[in-house]
Amino acid sequence: MLRKTIILGSLLIFTACSAKVSHDEGYFQGEELERIVNEELGKDSEEITEEDLARIETLDASGAEIKTINGIESLSSLEQVNLSGNDIDDYSPLQSLEQLSEINVGDLYFTEDMEPNQWKALEELEDEGIEIHARTRLSFDEHEGPSEGVFYRVQEGDQTIYLFGSVHVGDEGLYPLQEEIDEAFQQADYLAVEVDINEIDEMEAQQIMMQQAMYTDGTSLSDVIEEDVFQETVNQLSGMGVNEMMVDQFKPWFVSMMLSEVALANTEYTGDDGIDLHFLDRAAKKDLPIISLESLESQIESMSSAPEENQVEALEDMVNSLDIYEEELTQLIRLWQSGNVDVFAQLREMDSDIEQLDMDERDLAMTEKIEGFLSEDDGGTYFVVVGALHLAGEGSIVDLLDDRGYTVESVDDF
Repeated sequence: MLRKTIILGSLLIFTACSAKVSHDEGYFQGEELERIVNEELGKDSEEITEEDLARIETLDASGAEIKTINGIESLSSLEQVNLSGNDIDDYSPLQSLEQLSEINVGDLYFTEDMEPNQWKALEELEDEGIEIHARTRLSFDEHEGPSEGVFYRVQEGDQTIYLFGSVHVGDEGLYPLQEEIDEAFQQADYLAVEVDINEIDEMEAQQIMMQQAMYTDGTSLSDVIEEDVFQETVNQLSGMGVNEMMVDQFKPWFVSMMLSEVALANTEYTGDDGIDLHFLDRAAKKDLPIISLESLESQIESMSSAPEENQVEALEDMVNSLDIYEEELTQLIRLWQSGNVDVFAQLREMDSDIEQLDMDERDLAMTEKIEGFLSEDDGGTYFVVVGALHLAGEGSIVDLLDDRGYTVESVDDF
């Protein structure tokens, strides 16, 4: 991707002049960034020249209460910058820095009232090959009233499909659900889920998992991840009775999954209270036929087939997020309860290219099956439960059905 540059003409014309700029004019819109640059150069603002600014190649501006980085364009030689621990909404000034190679922005918070393209500049910088260090966080108020979830209806002739986006784990606080969801389930002739876990043979599943989870070519986990990440992984998994030698045999994707299980066990949330099992149990009581949209094998293939570098990155992210796992899960559940599809769509968009491709392929395959339900001529009503991200954003099941000419209604339009 071609780099987009926004160069101020005055900087191109007058750089060689080394003219001093008065403190009243200044280079920076915010005094916080100005103070950090002054400290880096060991000079007061009125003493700093454009040549001084052009000498800065690295800048640590972390935790400086910076709200705007307008003016950072003047650091024309800047290669690495740490902006973590600040309250910055607009990172577009960084796009002017042609030498920039690495940015640390710390925690990025998704909120109810954030702008849709708030992180667009960072995404574009990453697309241009700049290394971005960021940890996506959520911040939502506690939801009041029944959970809204992500809920749609599709009708074709006498066929009706209800699409419900789930969270796979939860607690009793997920319930009750809004009445339209329960009413739709009561009408259902079939329940469709990603995989009917009640039909899985645990021994067979474990065998399939191990075939994909372990290195067979002499590679060890410690060969492909940093030493500190490996040791932290070993420490975390020791409580499960998995020793260092065992850990070293596994591929990164499987270790990430094990760490997730350890982290989940230290929270108040369980899969038993998740939306999927909730409806599987209700379907069993109603003797509803249950349809799997995917297979265990296909889900394992999806997790294990990512390039190793992506698996390693995901494992590093998991290790670095263990300290906030429960808080982020709480925030995710609040988001889900609020029914804010726009934020789910933005989260999906921020996935890596590999993750987006995998999600798109899974959604395409599930859409084919759902379209098959709509093509039936039995007047059936299908209640479909899939992860919420499968119903949000470009390439999702909802998006694909809409592209194929079906009318997809949100619950407000029922």
